[in-house]
Amino acid sequence: MPRVRRRAAAAATLLVLALAGAVAAAPATLRFRTLLGDYTLAFDTAVIGEEAMRALAPLSPHLHGWESWLVTPPLERCVDTDPAYASCGARSLGSANFERNARVNLERGARLLETLRRLRAPRELAPVVEYARRSLAWSLWLEQTKLEFYRTWDAGVLRRPYEGLDPGAPCGAVLEALERAPGHEAKYRLVTYRWHNCANDAYRLRLGDYPLDAWEAFLRAHGVHEAVLEPLSLRESPRLS
Repeated sequence: MPRVRRRAAAAATLLVLALAGAVAAAPATLRFRTLLGDYTLAFDTAVIGEEAMRALAPLSPHLHGWESWLVTPPLERCVDTDPAYASCGARSLGSANFERNARVNLERGARLLETLRRLRAPRELAPVVEYARRSLAWSLWLEQTKLEFYRTWDAGVLRRPYEGLDPGAPCGAVLEALERAPGHEAKYRLVTYRWHNCANDAYRLRLGDYPLDAWEAFLRAHGVHEAVLEPLSLRESPRLS
């Protein structure tokens, strides 16, 4: 009789463990909206927790923009429904709250960078984390440099080196055009578009491509499946500000 009880107890224990395993192995999906459509990450919480997956998702190469850790919000970004911003106006240099709102974006970029520096990621993601850190730090520097120029109108600010890159070399033609620009608005537009794109292209050429192999290795190691679903309609797409 004791042997029967022991067998029954053992069977009950196995059943409890099996049920616990079934509960722990819960499928989950994270969904993000992007310009290309809804981006999803499907995974098993028994392999990687939802909180951990949500923390790592911004490293994805598919989340440029709203959720990404690769770039700082641009100076001109302003969302009417976000209480951190003052009245957006035209979202440009002439707007009454341009500098105030620009500093909100710089502060957010700095916080993102600090979060990224503290992030504890699986070893497969080490190359992605380093790439994202350098990408975000550069993007923050670029926006900070532009704001300093708009405050001082000193073109020397735009020639300062960054990680050995001298923006004055590849962007000399833009800086020459800047000297001939008739006023602050013309200079603002030159720097916002031509100088920004020129300097950004030069640095990202040095930075290299996103380490896609490392991201895919992480997905395989943790059984994560990603997908970009049907494109959003223009009406459904979040507004880029």
